[in-house]
Amino acid sequence: MSLNFTATVKKRMKLLKIKPIELARMTGYSAQYISELLLGRKRWNETTMTRVCSALNMRALFVDADSVDAGRAAAQD
Repeated sequence: MSLNFTATVKKRMKLLKIKPIELARMTGYSAQYISELLLGRKRWNETTMTRVCSALNMRALFVDADSVDAGRAAAQD
């Protein structure tokens, strides 16, 4: 899966000037768990992604990769 959710979250946190401990409070997770997610030691799941998106006022949009690839191929023709 070529998803870089972590980089997007970090960028949003920097924009909003939110520290991991603050994100932990906002989501109800421990600071340690948030840090491990941001460091790539833990994997994101649907629930953590949803809570973090809500806390950071973000939306995650999932698109079928085959549709994206087909659109790119058509654009190149």
